[in-house]
Amino acid sequence: MTPAIYLIDTSGLFRILQSELRKAWSDQLAAGVIAVCPIVELEFLYSARSLADRLEKQRLMRDLFGWVAMSAGSYERAGEVQQLLTEAGAHRSAGPVDLLIAATAERERLIVLCDDHDYETVATVTGQPVKRVTDI
Repeated sequence: MTPAIYLIDTSGLFRILQSELRKAWSDQLAAGVIAVCPIVELEFLYSARSLADRLEKQRLMRDLFGWVAMSAGSYERAGEVQQLLTEAGAHRSAGPVDLLIAATAERERLIVLCDDHDYETVATVTGQPVKRVTDI
């Protein structure tokens, strides 16, 4: 079982790697309470400029963050939430990756840690907790 409290999204991951925020979150990073999931890893590694950069980003991610698997139920829940957002006229606010991360966090009872207002919109229909990485 993971000690995670947070599931960080890609926007939060890029921000927390900046020295000021990394220092502010250092206790949580050291405690292993911030996790990533497969889709966050894929999205983050997409930014790699070379194989060496990808390997370094992958090493950094594995050194700093815990791991949360994504279940098949996350995809179903993402679709349900997209439906709810559509009914509320807010379906263009959160893309597929955001919906999958939110669904994974909800399923694992984790707080979404991000720097993206789309998760706050998702939370209006799910009620799940969301925290901005900049709100220390």
